[in-house]
Amino acid sequence: MPADELLFTSQNRSFRYGDGVFETIKICKGKILFEQFHFDRLFLSLKMLQIKFSFARELLSENISALCKRNDCLQLARIRLAVYRNYQNEAEYVIEATALSREVNQWNEKGLTLGLFPYSRKNSDAFSNLKSANFLPYVLAELYAKENGLDDALVLNAFNNIADSSKANIFLILKNAVYTPALSQGCISGVVRRFLIDGLKQNDYRIFQQEISEADLLEADEVFLTNSIYDLRWVQSFKGKNYSHERTFNIYQQFFSTIYS
Repeated sequence: MPADELLFTSQNRSFRYGDGVFETIKICKGKILFEQFHFDRLFLSLKMLQIKFSFARELLSENISALCKRNDCLQLARIRLAVYRNYQNEAEYVIEATALSREVNQWNEKGLTLGLFPYSRKNSDAFSNLKSANFLPYVLAELYAKENGLDDALVLNAFNNIADSSKANIFLILKNAVYTPALSQGCISGVVRRFLIDGLKQNDYRIFQQEISEADLLEADEVFLTNSIYDLRWVQSFKGKNYSHERTFNIYQQFFSTIYS
């Protein structure tokens, strides 16, 4: 369907209530990256939200590939797969495919600048791990970052600990260990987060999922963000604290650079 053709009525529950979930997926050389993790998360989310679905992951995968081919972006694309509840409590979905620049597959030479989004707090229940269509805290955090000349803004939970950023999960390195907010802290259960935690464990890194405070971030030696489009991006500064990136670059080289070779 053309991008400017109307798809929904005003009765759509995703529009009215944020009643749905979405996946942001990267296609590279015709392949869905982290496909198993994306569909695991999607179907678990639908079950948690009690949205009935009859489609299988094979159908979604076929439709994503067909759309990328039609839009001439099979080599490198961003997919947004939005699934929502209709009034029969059944899942309906929309897939969008947009070409990406090659820079998303490259190490960021310039580090990111982060700040804190001060005006919202995320819940820390099981639903806060989902990529819900009700994404308002992240939308506002991203706007806050742009208005304040930041690359991204961190979202806090109800206990004033760090959950994640407006568009990524956060990791920090202190001495010889890697730390990231636990799912119990309300962060999105990121696909690349899961991939990296598994990989770090298998390669004998010391990795801890726990509470992360602003003070922890200011004490860290290195900080980086992960998401499905950019994989891993190193952070240069937060509130006047500057970070190095040697170990972060080694992690990037070990776990991500080979994906595109």
